[in-house]
Amino acid sequence: MRAMTPSNRNIHIFVIHVRGQKEREAFVQSQLEKLGFPYEYILEGNMEDLTPEILDNYFVDNGKEDTMHGVYPRTSCAYKGLRAYERILEMGLQGALVFEDDIRLFSGFRGKFLRTLDEIEQNHADEPLMVNYEESSLLLVPRSRRKAGQYLYRVERDRFAGCYYISRKAAQAIVDYVRKNRCDQPLDRFHTELVEQGLINYYWSYPCLAVQCSCDGSMPTMIPTKPRPLKRLKWFYKRFYKHILYWFR
Repeated sequence: MRAMTPSNRNIHIFVIHVRGQKEREAFVQSQLEKLGFPYEYILEGNMEDLTPEILDNYFVDNGKEDTMHGVYPRTSCAYKGLRAYERILEMGLQGALVFEDDIRLFSGFRGKFLRTLDEIEQNHADEPLMVNYEESSLLLVPRSRRKAGQYLYRVERDRFAGCYYISRKAAQAIVDYVRKNRCDQPLDRFHTELVEQGLINYYWSYPCLAVQCSCDGSMPTMIPTKPRPLKRLKWFYKRFYKHILYWFR
């Protein structure tokens, strides 16, 4: 564990990181140092670490091509996230920020994030809650729902798993569910499944406070996908279009 200046808000960060990816570590490390919150990297759970016992304990084998029960990048990512939730419980934290190691925080992230914690404490303190801060999926809060001074908006789905806050109660609900039923989908879809079952409450922040660089094209993805020429340029225009679209909703 690497710790920075302690915060009286008991804030802790878990970084989902593929052990050995030095460039990504350096990228996220520089941002962690500026935030000044305690943090640790989730290093266990690389694909080479996924033993049959781990797969049996955490993941469902649906017998299909998209199964999570196997040595796949999606399974490694999900396992690291689930370990972060277990660490919240093991450490007795009230909640934690969870980052992917390709996350780029927007200007003013620290202050705006602290304001969302104020909102949580005032309005949602007893909820099994997750708050997503990222713009990566280009899913935004419609302008018709936005209210001056309000950051958090209740929704019925995740919008990727690159930058979010999870409360202790939500972590406990997810860990309990996985122990009984196992995980059957990539982590963001799994979160949505649990929202639909009423086990956790999910919120999006507005404005968004971060983006995954593998989504906006400024960093290559580590999960194999089809080649996407001019991805960075396409992201720029799609982002512009989406912000206009949600302004009129």
